[in-house]
Amino acid sequence: MAEAHQASSLLSSLSSDGAEVELSSSVWQEIYLSALRSWKRNLWRVWNDFLAGVVPATPLSWLFLFSTIQLACLLQLDPSLGLMEKIKELLPDWGGQHHQLQGLLAAAVFASCLWGTLIFTLHVALRLLLSHHGWLLEPHGTMSSPTKTWLALVRIFSGRHPRLFSFQRALPRQPVPGAQETVRKYLESMRPVLRDDAFDSVVALANDFLRLQAPRLQLYLQLKSWCASNYVSDWWEEFVYLRSRGSLVNSTYYMMQDFLYVTPTPLQAARAGNAVHTLLLYRHLLNRQEIPPTLLMGMRPLCSAQYERMFNTTRIPGVEKDYLCHLQDSQHVAVFHQGRFFRVGTHSSNGLLSPRALEQQFQYILDDPSPACPLEEHLAALTAAPRSMWAQVRESVKTHAATALETVEGAAFFVSLDSEPAGLTRENPAASLDTYAHTLLTGQGHDRWFDKSFTLIVFSNGKLGLSVEHSWADCPVAGHLWEFTLATECFQLGYATDGHCKGHPDPALPKPQRLQWDLPKQDQQCLALFREAVDKHQALLKAAMSGQGIDRHLFALYIMSRLLHMQSPFLTQVQSQQWLLSTSQIPVQQTHLFDVHNYPDYVSSGGGFGPAHDHGYGVSYIFMGENAISFHISSKQSSTETDSHRLGQHIEDALLDVASLFQAGQQFKRQFTGLGESSGWKYSNLSCKTVDPNIPKSSTNL
Repeated sequence: MAEAHQASSLLSSLSSDGAEVELSSSVWQEIYLSALRSWKRNLWRVWNDFLAGVVPATPLSWLFLFSTIQLACLLQLDPSLGLMEKIKELLPDWGGQHHQLQGLLAAAVFASCLWGTLIFTLHVALRLLLSHHGWLLEPHGTMSSPTKTWLALVRIFSGRHPRLFSFQRALPRQPVPGAQETVRKYLESMRPVLRDDAFDSVVALANDFLRLQAPRLQLYLQLKSWCASNYVSDWWEEFVYLRSRGSLVNSTYYMMQDFLYVTPTPLQAARAGNAVHTLLLYRHLLNRQEIPPTLLMGMRPLCSAQYERMFNTTRIPGVEKDYLCHLQDSQHVAVFHQGRFFRVGTHSSNGLLSPRALEQQFQYILDDPSPACPLEEHLAALTAAPRSMWAQVRESVKTHAATALETVEGAAFFVSLDSEPAGLTRENPAASLDTYAHTLLTGQGHDRWFDKSFTLIVFSNGKLGLSVEHSWADCPVAGHLWEFTLATECFQLGYATDGHCKGHPDPALPKPQRLQWDLPKQDQQCLALFREAVDKHQALLKAAMSGQGIDRHLFALYIMSRLLHMQSPFLTQVQSQQWLLSTSQIPVQQTHLFDVHNYPDYVSSGGGFGPAHDHGYGVSYIFMGENAISFHISSKQSSTETDSHRLGQHIEDALLDVASLFQAGQQFKRQFTGLGESSGWKYSNLSCKTVDPNIPKSSTNL
């Protein structure tokens, strides 16, 4: 939306005949600052990559080397042993007056080659040092002389102030373990949990694997390990995460590392303002590589590659495989509150917005009384759906609401302003922490955009939490971000005595933009599928009525096979299948005896039966005229997996969904709330519970 507004400003500056008129200084300033920020970011990335590549050396070391070579030349010495003269011969002949310039260029080329060779040598030496793992075997609290020597060399070759990505080019490749050792460890881990006969079978399979398949597979893995820095990480990301078609809720993790006993401020908008400002400060440090690399036990650097996709990253669903979309920069966050989406800009012409300005933006959203638009409130639940389903639906969303979708997916991260409080309560600590954790993990299912790299969750009482998509990074990386966030927003930024962020509001700050999801009613398609399902059901019903059903036939075939002593694994499988749902209807046969239209209160509720399975349901139903259906649902008291009232509510919801597909059912569904009398429909809820676990528990819904 911001891009559209800026384009409108430019277009309005043109006269009707197309002649250009004077643009306002604010527009020119915005264009200039936008271009300047872009160039600064690009140049800074190049500079950062250069600095990371020359560690442990620095650009000043090249200047020192070049100066030393020039000094040697002035003293009639040739440190290049004739190489600089060879370089001069390769340079263009610019005449005698440029002889000194040729000498400088030759010295610069020689210094650069020598400098690069020294850096490469240092990287190789550091990689060899980091390949040593003997220090891991040292007893805790002690350090042998070889380990002390190794540590001293690592520190020398690491430089004085390594940056976040300084060690990336010097990290050793991930080694491929030996197949024999891996199989031995596997069998060792399985021995305690398998019986002797089962373990002997696994051992036999393992021996066959080592003899037949392992050598060839190991060879290919060794080749892959020489072509990539890690022989398994790309496959792990692709097949464990990106090719997984299940819900992201299965892999998402949460961070409940807010202060357990203290809430810095009870003001939701203030906590959000400080937290968002701090997260973006971390991103600024990350872009400048000013975050120190993680050192295992303070000695061995770990790979920092996962930090690169922390911000501005979204997991885009695909039919067969997802992919991670990472933007180099983003100047806004996407915010969700009470079913509505907003775009909150995080930067102005002066740079990052202050915490107080961000608080002002979030408070505007909290005070906005506008309701959620149709289909908007539960839209984010699609990101928790199976990935192939979301990929197909996303194409429709992209077609009808491209701007809103791009705003959410292009945000630095996602922010959810929850309407409920959370956190530890002294009255019921266990239950409150359970609720806290559950809310962070899944929320209500529709108030988290699970595709984003992470979602900042701010509760109504000022508590914080983080929900993290797993494919881009493991928990320690997100934990590093979260520790920085808590420490900075509480102890460095702090809050005023009234609970607000420090500073003053900015009355000239543009308000957050409400995102518009112009989505078609995902209804005509549903109605077509519903009619298709009805036609299929009618066909099966008519087949059963004409003696062409399958269950009786299969049952008879199974009995005949038993009588003939004939083994049929298929028929055995069919008859052993457990059916958890047993349904039947009681037809009203003598309709002429009842006038349901004129006497709607004189209807029968039918009857019911018990479940056929210990963990199943018995469902009986009867049509009471054209406007009412009665359901009798039973389940066993002993089952912890069934709930008659719960299933009744699901059936009710499904019927209302079907009614809403038809024009006559739209208004009814909007007005219908719970059980009770509405639009001539009458509902009652009867239940019967017994102590005997073998007697069914039942619920009757009318």
